[in-house]
Amino acid sequence: MIEIRRADPAARRQAVLLVVLGAFAGALLFVGFERYRIPLRDWILSEPGKLAHRVKLVFLMSVAALSAPLVAFAVYLWSLGAKVLRAEQFPPPGYRVIRDTPVIGGQAAMSRGRALQMLALWLGAASALLCFLLWRLVRMILEEAGNIRRTSFTRWGVTRLGKL
Repeated sequence: MIEIRRADPAARRQAVLLVVLGAFAGALLFVGFERYRIPLRDWILSEPGKLAHRVKLVFLMSVAALSAPLVAFAVYLWSLGAKVLRAEQFPPPGYRVIRDTPVIGGQAAMSRGRALQMLALWLGAASALLCFLLWRLVRMILEEAGNIRRTSFTRWGVTRLGKL
């Protein structure tokens, strides 16, 4: 006989609340970015001597905002996979479910536990790759900006004082 873990109404409410709060936080981020985009740009450009530092800071904050959810989910999946491997049961004992779920044991549960941990590794690698690529992008932008400042104006015969 297959064991069925019964749905927990409190867990269902908690899951719905988590989704609603996540959507609300995402909407707030979009609205906040639209509202403060121009003041942020003005702040970045306000002191030319600190431009490179401020661009790096803004990109660092963006990388943190993009990577943090991936890393948090990867940590959760790794710990869930480890609990499944220890218990040799999916879902592990003590985990609440949002719908009636058959409990899987043995080799099938071990395969799911390993799959969860592999997914966690992939998410961690994706987060690291995202950080690396955005950092490379910042370096390329800043190098190109430095090249434009040094060469473009003199190439076209234009200086800050006017024509050469």
